[in-house]
Amino acid sequence: MKEAWQLVNGMKDKDVVTWTTLVNGYMIRGDARSAMVLCPMMQCEGVKPNSVTIASLLSACGGLASLKHGKCLHAWAIRHCLNSEVHVETALIDMYAKCVHGNLSYKLFMKTSKKRTPVWNAVLSGFIHNGLAREAIELFKQMLASKIEPDNVTFNSVLPAYAILADLKQAMNMHCYLVKLGFLSRLEVASILVDIYSKCGSLGYAHEVFNIIPTAEKDIIIWSGIISAYGKHGHGEMAVSLFNQMVQSGVKPNQVTFTSVLHACSHAGLVDEGLSLFKFMLKQHHAIPNVGHYTCIVDLLGRAGRLDDAYSLIRTMPLTPNHAVWGALLGACVIHENVELGEVAARWAFELEPENTGNYILLAKLYAAVGRWRDAEKVRDMVNEEGLRKLPAHSLVEARNM
Repeated sequence: MKEAWQLVNGMKDKDVVTWTTLVNGYMIRGDARSAMVLCPMMQCEGVKPNSVTIASLLSACGGLASLKHGKCLHAWAIRHCLNSEVHVETALIDMYAKCVHGNLSYKLFMKTSKKRTPVWNAVLSGFIHNGLAREAIELFKQMLASKIEPDNVTFNSVLPAYAILADLKQAMNMHCYLVKLGFLSRLEVASILVDIYSKCGSLGYAHEVFNIIPTAEKDIIIWSGIISAYGKHGHGEMAVSLFNQMVQSGVKPNQVTFTSVLHACSHAGLVDEGLSLFKFMLKQHHAIPNVGHYTCIVDLLGRAGRLDDAYSLIRTMPLTPNHAVWGALLGACVIHENVELGEVAARWAFELEPENTGNYILLAKLYAAVGRWRDAEKVRDMVNEEGLRKLPAHSLVEARNM
C-alpha cells in the first residue's frame, strides 16, 4: 500500500477508479479503517464515488461493525440513486447483518425489487451471522420455491446452518440436493458437508463425502475437517492414521490440523502418539506451538496421570499459560486426586478467569474426593459471595420431526 500511495500521489488527476482501487487494496489487507478514511478524502478532491466504491465502503463498515457510517452511506446511495444496484443492495444487507441488525437487513431484503442470487446469498449469510440457523434454512427453501438458481456462494452461506442444527435428516436431504446439482465435487462444499455430518455424529457419511474428492485435490481444510471429526468422537487412532495419510500425500499440516490431532490423542489416551506428533511438529515442520497445542499436551499428560510432567511443561513453555492450560491441569488433578497441584492450578485459574464457576466447582469436587469437606464448603461459599451462578446445560432431542 505504501508503493500504491506513492503512485497515486504522483498522479495529477485521480478519478473514481483510482480511489476505488485504493479502497479495495485496504480491504484486501483487512484494514477497513484506512479504507473508510479515503471516502471523505476523495470527495474533498471533487471525485464522486460510484456504486462499486459504495459497495466496498459498506463492506468496510460491516467489518468495523460501524452502523452509523453504514447508515450514512445508505442515505448517500439513496440520494444518488445507487441503492438499487445489485452489488450495493447486497453490500447493504451484509453490512446491516454484520452490525447485528438482522431486522434491518431482512427489511431491506424484502423491499428489494429484483431478488437476484447475490441478494439472497447476502441475507442467508446474515441470518447465520446472527445465529438464525433454522430461519436461514427456511429462507433457502423460499429461494428455491421462487425459482432462484443457487450458486457456490449460496451453499457456502447456507450450509453452516445445517451444521449448527445438527439434524441428520435435513443434512441427508441437502446432501442429495447437492449431488443432484453436481455441487458435491466442489472442495469447499464437500468440506462443509464433512463438518455437518460430524456434528450430526455420522462419521460414516462424513468419510464417504471425504472419499469423493480425489486425493490429489484434497486441501488442508478438508483433511483437517475429517481428522477433527474422528477426534471429537473419540476415534483417536483413526485421526492419527488420517493425519499420517495427509502428510504422505504431500499436504503440509497447519496449526489447526495439529490442534485437531493432538486433541484426538488427548481424548483417546494416546500419550506416546501425541508426544511424538508434538515433537514432529517442532522438528520436522519447525512450527511454533500456540497455547492451544500446549493445552492439548497438558491435558494428554494429565489424563494419563503424569501430573508432574504436565506441570513441568507449563513452567517451561515459552508462552504465558492461559486459563485453558491451568484448567486442563486442574481437571486432571481432580481425576487423580492430587490436591497440591490442584490448588496451584486453581489459584491461577481463579486469577485468569474469576467468573468461571466451573473452576470453583472442580476445586470443591477435588476437596470432596479426598474427604476435605470443610474446604469444599469454603469454595462453595466463595462462589455465593462472588454472586456467581453456574449456567445450566441443555440438550436437544428429536421428537415427532421437531
